[in-house]
Amino acid sequence: MKAPTGEPFQGHTFLRPLIPIAAALSAGILIGGAWPGFFALALAIAGLLALCLAWYAGHRRRLLVMPLLFCAVCGYLSIQPWLVRRLPPDHVVHYVNQGKWQVDGVVREWLRGGDHQQSFIIDAGQLIQGGRPLAVRGKIRISARGAMAALRPGDRVTLAGHLRNVKSFCNFGGFDYERFMALQGVRVRLFAQAEEIRREDGTAGNWQGRLESWREALGQRMAASLANHPSATVNLLTALTLGMRDGIPADLNQAFSRAGVSHVIAISGLNIGMVALAAFGLLSRLLVWCRPLTERGWVRKAAALGTLPAVVGYCLLAGMTPSVQRAMLMCLAFLLTFWIGRRHDLLNSLAMAALLILVAAPSEVWSISFQLSFASVLAIILGLQRFALTSPDNSQSRMQRWWLRFTAMAMVSIWAILGTTPLVMFYFNQVCWVGPLTNLVVVPLTGLAIPAGLAGIVLAPLSSSLAWLCWQSAAYGLDGMVLLVETVAHWPWAAGTTVTPSLPELGLCFLLLGVFWLAEKRGSLWIGLSVCLALGGLDTAYWWQRRFDRERMTVTVLDVGQGSANLLQLPGGFTVLIDGGGFGDNAVFDVGRSVVAPALWRNKIKTIDRVILTHANSDHLNGLIFILNTFAVGEVWSNHEATPSTGYRLWLETIAARGTRHVAFEKLPRQSETAGVQFEILGPPEDFMARRALESWRDENANCLVTRVTWGKVALLFSGDITARMETELMSRHGAQGLRSTVLVVPHHGSRGSSSPAFLDAVQPREAVISAGADNRFNFPHPEVTARLTAVGARIWRTDRCGAVRMVTDGTNCQATACQGVCP
Repeated sequence: MKAPTGEPFQGHTFLRPLIPIAAALSAGILIGGAWPGFFALALAIAGLLALCLAWYAGHRRRLLVMPLLFCAVCGYLSIQPWLVRRLPPDHVVHYVNQGKWQVDGVVREWLRGGDHQQSFIIDAGQLIQGGRPLAVRGKIRISARGAMAALRPGDRVTLAGHLRNVKSFCNFGGFDYERFMALQGVRVRLFAQAEEIRREDGTAGNWQGRLESWREALGQRMAASLANHPSATVNLLTALTLGMRDGIPADLNQAFSRAGVSHVIAISGLNIGMVALAAFGLLSRLLVWCRPLTERGWVRKAAALGTLPAVVGYCLLAGMTPSVQRAMLMCLAFLLTFWIGRRHDLLNSLAMAALLILVAAPSEVWSISFQLSFASVLAIILGLQRFALTSPDNSQSRMQRWWLRFTAMAMVSIWAILGTTPLVMFYFNQVCWVGPLTNLVVVPLTGLAIPAGLAGIVLAPLSSSLAWLCWQSAAYGLDGMVLLVETVAHWPWAAGTTVTPSLPELGLCFLLLGVFWLAEKRGSLWIGLSVCLALGGLDTAYWWQRRFDRERMTVTVLDVGQGSANLLQLPGGFTVLIDGGGFGDNAVFDVGRSVVAPALWRNKIKTIDRVILTHANSDHLNGLIFILNTFAVGEVWSNHEATPSTGYRLWLETIAARGTRHVAFEKLPRQSETAGVQFEILGPPEDFMARRALESWRDENANCLVTRVTWGKVALLFSGDITARMETELMSRHGAQGLRSTVLVVPHHGSRGSSSPAFLDAVQPREAVISAGADNRFNFPHPEVTARLTAVGARIWRTDRCGAVRMVTDGTNCQATACQGVCP
């Protein structure tokens, strides 16, 4: 295929005005998200710029900077309503933390279903407490524990629970979940029991509900017709044609991700483009027989017009989720270019699609799927325009034509993967090495399965036999696809885990790609590569100094909610992780996967030299299971006290499967030195296993592995969940001098049954860090504990208010900072 005319390197800005306009609007939205709250000032600037533009337009002056500045200010203004904190008095956010409410509302969106937890969003209409009804408005994110039938948009539900503010795990550089939900208009969450939710069918007067019912009926009919195929194939076909992904098991999702083809099972630009291409190709071949259209040269225009309803129909069938709407707008924008005479200008078409999306929903600029979609399409366009590929023609042999098509498909796949790899590394910490190869097989199979599946849906009301034939042909192709994907995913080198690139590193990656795609002359190419190499060298030097500095130790108490996880980066780069946080059931939420691992990757950590488990409670243990499965772990320290829990069983199985060294408790060094840092195991006593049968107070909390870490004049005490009785034993065994520490990670999250006055007098901490979850049901930390800490002169850092707390020391001084700024 030859490079399209009108290369982006030769055109002037005025020939492609949508590109700088889209860029300016995006920049304004991003600035508005980073520094919100200046609405009045931005509005005044926008008004002044509008007057200046009107004056210059009246005098027929050509401008560039001022219109772009105006677009940027408009972008800033457009995002402010999404981030505003002043909500109307009847908004449901004003009733959080006020006890248990009965909530009546209408289902807006079904998010996820499973055996353990369901998630959906409702538009609240009424709150009832003590027989007093209150009319309210606003969205609530519902998490329902247990199994239940999927709800449809428009269904009315009644449920009960405590309203809470949406909260993020606040870790340095971490994902801002609170803002993510606010951009969707959700500021309140509620946990409920699935079996207690009352549902009233509301689909009769709601087109979305009726559409959802029709989709479910189609899915059931399709499944009945494909009873001879594996359930994975059936669920895959319903996902590709109806957008119903709940049935795809987690292991198959992971297999598609490792094989580098996860994009095909999420209805996006690729899938919609396949439908558009099939419809456009079919209509072009049919309409060429229409003489009036042929004589006027309108065959392609008519085919593009006829493709529009096919695309919209497929998007409706797929559920019209935000990602589907975005892809549909991109496709429609491209089809419309056939009518405005600029179909060759793909960059301008892409910019027009971005403008349409951002004007309708400015918050989409932060959407991962938005960024991935535009990055892949932009990479393909630039690749096509930079590297000309020869188009097959009739003068060539059949083998040559097939080879050229294969080469073109391979190059398009490689360009798309290159364009999205920095973002995939940033968001998902993964690089797939076999993606270009698997896409060569999976994408064509998908391109055949989707039209065949949709043809079956169209034919189903007319002929069950024809529909069955279409679905069977699609399913046989998907059988082969699933087999290939699962085989490739089991290759250990198919994909690799990466650390998280910082924002400057992300920009550097795209700068490097831009140099390869946009530099026409050899001189400019070498200059660009030299700049990238220099910037990359500076970045490498920065991280080398930060990771392996021998004059600094960094300790971070991570925000893992109601739990504990502590990261120690010793001088020279030796890494220790003490506990990993965790919730009761990793199937509901895996703290290790979603909180602890991203924090490690952001610090460029892929190897943990030592994991220390204080005790086997789920809020300390469960987050470590993913860590042990994913990271290279040198050794594990624990007290080896077993508990009859699923988490502890998985802990032991993971250690055995990975071959990780698990030091026996009796062989743990009571005192040791690593990288000049002293490690002391203060408790429990060596014979605690024998003594616990005689002393009932020696429960799991009392038997925690208590570790004191000392470097120079700075000591940190990690006390786990020890009780007051164990504190007394520690004082009697080690004395005040053996316990005195600069930093105390407060026992048991600030429980009143710990942190006795005598213990705190012995430790004499200058900094006291309490790891507790916001609005936790235990009401940790207890006011008595904070009062005791204040009495001994300790500064109190609470992860539920401060987020993660980081201590940096040189062995003499210790400087503490909080993720949310100055906290105490």
